[in-house]
Amino acid sequence: MKSDILQRAKGVCDYGPTEKIARDKIIKTMRQVFESFGYNPIETPIIERYELFASKFGIGQESDAMRETFKLKDQGDRDLVLRTEFTVPFSRFVGMNPQFKKPFKRYQMGKVFRDGPIKLGRYREFWQCDVDVVGISDSIIDAELVQLTNEVFEKIGLEVEFRINNRKILNGILQNAGVADKNQETVIITIDKLDKVGLKGVKSELQEKGIKPAVISKILSTISIEGDNKELIRQLKNIIGDNEGLKEVEQTIDYVIDNQNVIFMPSLARGLAYYTGNVFEVYLKDRSKVNSSICAGGRFDSMIGGFLQNGESYPAVGISFGLETIFDAIKLYSKEKEQNSVIDLYFIPLSEEYIKPALKYCKKLRKENIKTDIDYTARKLKKNLEYANSYGVPWVVMLGEDEANKGKLTLRNMNSGEQALLDYESVLAKLKEELVIEDNKKEI
Repeated sequence: MKSDILQRAKGVCDYGPTEKIARDKIIKTMRQVFESFGYNPIETPIIERYELFASKFGIGQESDAMRETFKLKDQGDRDLVLRTEFTVPFSRFVGMNPQFKKPFKRYQMGKVFRDGPIKLGRYREFWQCDVDVVGISDSIIDAELVQLTNEVFEKIGLEVEFRINNRKILNGILQNAGVADKNQETVIITIDKLDKVGLKGVKSELQEKGIKPAVISKILSTISIEGDNKELIRQLKNIIGDNEGLKEVEQTIDYVIDNQNVIFMPSLARGLAYYTGNVFEVYLKDRSKVNSSICAGGRFDSMIGGFLQNGESYPAVGISFGLETIFDAIKLYSKEKEQNSVIDLYFIPLSEEYIKPALKYCKKLRKENIKTDIDYTARKLKKNLEYANSYGVPWVVMLGEDEANKGKLTLRNMNSGEQALLDYESVLAKLKEELVIEDNKKEI
């Protein structure tokens, strides 16, 4: 009978070695790409003040994301939240650290929390991996984020569709349809649900919010126009006129090298209150198994200045990768063999008297950055080989009486079963030839 104590909280996951190794591989790939574009790491607290997130310059009191925050109080009766994302903490960080020269490019990876509905790729505790830059208003930096995103997914091995829109376009569409300025934010929050509830659901919710039927009809017909990127921009210019957002989208797409997967989508809203310009969402091209966005972001030019209330401009843009959704997608789509251990080499002393010399060899191997484990249990050779095989360890070294007398080691390839009696230097050379060894970075 299963114990009631041994249960996880709803919406959280355990990850064993196989899953953790795969997730770390994704994170490592992202970090390499982020840093190749000149982004530096920072780290911010998991706990933030409630007012920071709820403010009109944060995610907004009325947003779905705010309703899904985990709320708590400290012993001083201050209202706090577990962070739901990294953009708001990043803006706070920039506001509190004016010494950083602009443009300031950063990335952050870590856990965030939302008390929302649970489904594949959407959990209550999850990882986000964000890149943001503050200090560049030109659309060329938005295009850099598109390029960076495409390179991440190319290296990970997932084919994606990059969707782009602009809040200024949405505001222009709503203004043209007759929506009052004070109602535009709440209408955008509803439009953001289009992918989840469809046109009928959006229409119904807008009716509940008191939007007139003729206005709703004009909004939905405009955001539903079809055509390629150039055709959509042309049609919208005819409908809403000379709109700054249309220029920004056009420039962004034009700056992206190999932009065939970049799709302009006038219905893309992104429901958070802080977006001011371009907004992005990234989906798998094959959405048959994972239908959620795996990456999203946009411009938030008003947030930092709004927090500081100093009248200065802080143009900013960023994009966030959802590790859980990406990990789920790789499990479902990738044909790559799973790795269930980080060990390169398993060292087997064939009796207790050879444990100490084996430890000396292990120390030397580890200094060469070869991940080495050793048997301390004096198991039979067959059991040790079965153990190494169960963890997918590619190489085994054996040291016994015969090896010690000859001053050599037996190196066994666990995939082919071939083995050879070699001196230590030959063992090391063979391992370095066959394994991908990462050099430790030396401090200058």
